[in-house]
Amino acid sequence: MALTVDLQGSRVLLVGASSGIGRATAIAVARSGGRIAVVGRRAAQLDEVVEAAGGGFALPADLRQQEDCQRVVAEAIDKLGGLDAVLVPIGYSPLSFLRDADSALWADAYATNVTAPSLVTAAAVEALGGSSTLFLYLSSVSVANPAHGLGVYAASKAALDHSIIGWRLEHPEHRFTRLSVGATTPTDIYRDFSADVLTACLPLWASSGLVTKDFMRVEDVGVAISELTALVLAHPEISIDELTVVPASPPMASDELAEYSSENAGVIPASRASEAG
Repeated sequence: MALTVDLQGSRVLLVGASSGIGRATAIAVARSGGRIAVVGRRAAQLDEVVEAAGGGFALPADLRQQEDCQRVVAEAIDKLGGLDAVLVPIGYSPLSFLRDADSALWADAYATNVTAPSLVTAAAVEALGGSSTLFLYLSSVSVANPAHGLGVYAASKAALDHSIIGWRLEHPEHRFTRLSVGATTPTDIYRDFSADVLTACLPLWASSGLVTKDFMRVEDVGVAISELTALVLAHPEISIDELTVVPASPPMASDELAEYSSENAGVIPASRASEAG
């Protein structure tokens, strides 16, 4: 059962809101009374998010570019009259064994998962001055629970985690929350996965107990993030530094996954594209 969440009048910038967890969070925040500005590279999808949310501002941008980060922060502040929260549910998750990862793959993962969040944060911190703002970032359970094929992704999210610690140290006037997320469906996180590599990884994940029978629904995760945002904003003297959300589901046994994989080679269990953590 969802909590009663009141974000009425809260001004929220959502980065990476065109699909998946970002989209679900934007809609949940708006439905709880928040005023939103949504950012992503896909303008048409941002417009759809604003329509589904019943209002807000779409700000297309490539957040790997410093000038775009500065522009969207300035536009969001102008349109919303300030920012109470900056939510950063973005992530690029390449699936590759480390021996096969080339320099371009490493660069893309770090540009999206580490550089972009910090560029947005830097622009917001500079623009907002000393006013207290909540910054919330989506990390991954794979940082603490390594998985075959996700080494590049986990390394970039670990770097994100350390950058959050640095932001807390340098800017104690703001609050910085790291939200570690497990398997969620549906998102775009698997859209570039190779079926061959995925087929090789699935039994390895199962042997480590990393594949759950059920995933979290993206809408539920979005509502949970909006609830967390409301909780933190309602208690300005409290900081929630770390939080982890994972499926309330047991791991899939190796024999169950083997049977599934024999019938659905290269497909995520339950044919679900997910934020695998």
